[in-house]
Amino acid sequence: MTDSVNPDSAPDVLASDAPHTPTHPSHPSHAARSAPPASNGVHVTHDELIGAFDGEVFSVQSLFRFCFIPSGRLKLLRTSTADEGWGTGQFALLKYLAVHLRLAIEQGRYVWNGNQIVLTAGRLASPTGVPLYVGLVPNQANDTNPWVLNWVGERPSSATLPASPELGDWPAHDWARELVVACDFSSSRRTLLPEVGDASCTAQNAAVTGAIHWAIHRGLAVRQLHAGGHGYFAPVYLRSRDDLTKAPDFAAPLLVQDERLIARTLLSPDAAYAPARAIVERREQLPAWLLDAWDGTTTSDEPCESGAGNR
Repeated sequence: MTDSVNPDSAPDVLASDAPHTPTHPSHPSHAARSAPPASNGVHVTHDELIGAFDGEVFSVQSLFRFCFIPSGRLKLLRTSTADEGWGTGQFALLKYLAVHLRLAIEQGRYVWNGNQIVLTAGRLASPTGVPLYVGLVPNQANDTNPWVLNWVGERPSSATLPASPELGDWPAHDWARELVVACDFSSSRRTLLPEVGDASCTAQNAAVTGAIHWAIHRGLAVRQLHAGGHGYFAPVYLRSRDDLTKAPDFAAPLLVQDERLIARTLLSPDAAYAPARAIVERREQLPAWLLDAWDGTTTSDEPCESGAGNR
């Protein structure tokens, strides 16, 4: 990927040496939805900001379409929070930003400081608990990304401070109701299922259905937020259920539709981590099986240049 700005020369126009700790307002002001003219004289409306996101909702690709994130800024954000593994290329951190920046823009939970947008970095905070903020300015370098993240820190100099976006409500569900497993168990995929790979499609479906029921009735499901709305991940243990702190064989994304639970695919368990991490304040709030799955596959914390690409 090619940098559209030099991350070391991007101006820190929000930086402030004032020794104060911001206090979040309970609601964003009406002014947060009214954008002043940008430095190029173009008025940016709330709807235009939302429209700058392109691609699948809450995807990292959509984030890249919206703004360029220099590797230096991404690394600064990572090192400003409590130490945790965000994965290769900081993918889980990018997913976190993809969710929270989009929600903040949609809900008008941002303020303007000149031609710069000030937002919270979701619910990320410093090791001492001080909320973190990010700043976005118009990207003058190219037309690929209309915005560039040019500041990260604890003390923005804007007159008012934005609130963190709301994540919304997850659908309540009676776990005893019908579970529909609509996965593809055709012959080309049978080898993916341990222990039951040679069984019929009906038997494989029954094995997966039973494993999902077994997990959700033991409180092992975790919330997630995706393009289709609010849902869950359930671990799928097929080989062994002796140690529920260990990674399962699969993770099943679950949707609640018409009072039914629907599972349409099975994922590698580590694939569930980034969407689930994006909606909790701290990593420790995730279930042990998901932490084990993630830790077993995380290989690098080196940031990538984040301005384009498919994620």
